[in-house]
Amino acid sequence: MKQILFSISLLISAGIYSQNDAASFDQLVTKESSVVSSLFSYPDSVYSSILMASVYPQGFVRLNEIQKTSSDSFKKIISTYSQGRQKQLWEITRYPQIISIIIENKDKQGAELDELLKKYPAAIKKSAINIAKSDYSTLLEIDKIHRDFETKYKEIINDYPNIVKSSYNLLIGHPEIVTMLSENNKTAVDIGELYKRNPKLIKQKADSLNFETAKEKGIEYEEWKRGIVKDTAVQRDLKEAAKDYSNEEKYDDDIYARANDKLPNDKPEENTKTINEVAPYPYWAGYPYWYGRNYWYPYPWWYQTGFYWPLYGPLRFYGLPSYNFGWWYYNHPHHYYDRHPNSTNYFRDHYQGRRNSNGGFNRSTREFNRGRRK
Repeated sequence: MKQILFSISLLISAGIYSQNDAASFDQLVTKESSVVSSLFSYPDSVYSSILMASVYPQGFVRLNEIQKTSSDSFKKIISTYSQGRQKQLWEITRYPQIISIIIENKDKQGAELDELLKKYPAAIKKSAINIAKSDYSTLLEIDKIHRDFETKYKEIINDYPNIVKSSYNLLIGHPEIVTMLSENNKTAVDIGELYKRNPKLIKQKADSLNFETAKEKGIEYEEWKRGIVKDTAVQRDLKEAAKDYSNEEKYDDDIYARANDKLPNDKPEENTKTINEVAPYPYWAGYPYWYGRNYWYPYPWWYQTGFYWPLYGPLRFYGLPSYNFGWWYYNHPHHYYDRHPNSTNYFRDHYQGRRNSNGGFNRSTREFNRGRRK
């Protein structure tokens, strides 16, 4: 009888703990809605790795420390070059094997080197070969910075269980996630503690959050489009803003655009496939500082704005605007947002209706509103 009562007691306790953990996760989502919803908006393999890696959250703090060193060193080395040359060097780092191939084949030139680099984008390959000829020593220095970072990174995760190592290895390929978890380490600690205590329940909660986030994003996108389509004044402002953005952010070399009109082709599904394959700037190097905050992925301008006007036909939508477009819009000199009252009011009203949305553009609007209140 005592054994039965003890077993019942354990079941009741487990149930209470599960309820508490579920409530704690929900509270975390409410308190850190932008961060947590963003983390769990990725595919299952990614947010499962976030859960596992967060069991060892100190790794993100240490990664942030060595990243600052490697990024500062990289910026210092390339600082003597023009911005155009710096951009080329940053672009090359998005394909880490390029520098290794060039160094390993330093005696090869012309057609041989071109053949070794044939799988890389033509513009990137051309820049790499050109720099190898004129600034080979710079490539050696960059390679050393990268290798030093890799050595220190492996030391950080060396004693972690293999499944945690695999999780960190996957996440390092998503520099924006590692940045988010290091800048919000208390949130990472909370997630890790919950997952360590009740992995099955927290994974189920994460699955539900992922589903709801995707559902809400779809609803928000349709709402966003409808409002713009029926308001020609907003369309005029957005068209001008998109033009300024594409010009001022130097997207004239957009490798995703058609050569004749610098606009994407007329098959969005093809562009979507291309966009999904965009390699980020590597975590160890950081991203070009002149683009603003958290510019890890060099998406083409029309993807950042979420729309474009083809030479003929109606406005074409690609998705909600990105954080980077929002950052540019609100931080443009001379109160750019005040010169476009129709779009600015539309952005504000959209945000007010979806204050808890984790969308990148909404985050930029939230930051802008907080800044104005200071």
